Amino acid sequence: MEQSRPLGLHIQGLWFLAPREALPFLQQDALLVDLRMPELIEMKAFSVPSQVRLGYPILAGQAAELPKDRLLILADSSGVYTKGAAAALQALGFERIACLNGGMLAWDQDGLPLATDPAALLYGACPCSLKPTKDRSPSPQEPR
Repeated sequence: MEQSRPLGLHIQGLWFLAPREALPFLQQDALLVDLRMPELIEMKAFSVPSQVRLGYPILAGQAAELPKDRLLILADSSGVYTKGAAAALQALGFERIACLNGGMLAWDQDGLPLATDPAALLYGACPCSLKPTKDRSPSPQEPR
């Protein structure tokens, strides 16, 4: 009788899930922890029931807000920062952690659910001069 293999990759004590493997967990009770900069989240966000934005590197004060009884799936733009963030959370006693392999890039390439703000998308002829469509100048009430 063949045993079923656990999903994803297990490397050096960390669990890595491909986007299609992570989606069913995120549609149930898992919490997506988005490590990206606010501007990137504004342009293109994961469209899942439960998510939180937590800047990288994860600080002890921020991590205290996360539930220890739920699976946390860490995501960034391409999967670069999730390994370090997972290690930091493990050091703080979190045990149910997975890294989203390939981050938002892989999620988008797989055609998984997204929330986008067309006004926040970047435009321009050259990557060195891309600009958002959305006006980012501070309002009169905001300090500069």
